[in-house]
Amino acid sequence: KKIVLAVGLFFLSCYILFRILDRLYPLPLDRLTYSTVVQASDGSVMSAFLSKDDKWRIKIEREDIPEKLKKAFIFKEDKYFYYHPGINLIALMRAFYQDIRARKVVSGASTITMQVARMLTPERRTFFNKFKEIFRALQLERHYSKEHILEMYFNLLPYGGNVEGIKAASLIYLHKMPVNLSPAEIATLMLIPNDPNHFRLGRNTDRKSVV
Repeated sequence: KKIVLAVGLFFLSCYILFRILDRLYPLPLDRLTYSTVVQASDGSVMSAFLSKDDKWRIKIEREDIPEKLKKAFIFKEDKYFYYHPGINLIALMRAFYQDIRARKVVSGASTITMQVARMLTPERRTFFNKFKEIFRALQLERHYSKEHILEMYFNLLPYGGNVEGIKAASLIYLHKMPVNLSPAEIATLMLIPNDPNHFRLGRNTDRKSVV
């Protein structure tokens, strides 16, 4: 009984601490500014301009994310996305063991939610920043639905240089809307975020507007 009580008090203390920190350090969603887009009557993009932070970040709404695209990314990045609270404890424990043995962060075990947290506030990979990432991931899951988190994920994915988000990458590199992507093109857009500046498809994306 004492062990059960101790465990219960520990988790209660963690929850109370989390709620306090959640109030003191709200999510930095001011990072999410988008490009101004000029559309034709049929919805096609005629022109776009850089966001306030000089990014090609063209917003894609959750209802416009193709199901095949969503399933492909979830299968590759986070198979248990719809079942965990923002972190995968088993994967995290394995990753921390590997990191401690290597004495540096070599394995992140990042869920999609943790990746969103990292993309909102990009920082050097350290043990302390990993804990911050976990905290932010739990915040995201507390305040937003899974579909909203996926929307943020697809709008923040890095594609090299100042190109961010699946819609901007699809339009700039492949000249088509995400809904029209082929399986091979989806695979290409899944690969680039692993090393954006190495795998990026285009150059000269620093102009102030694109037609």
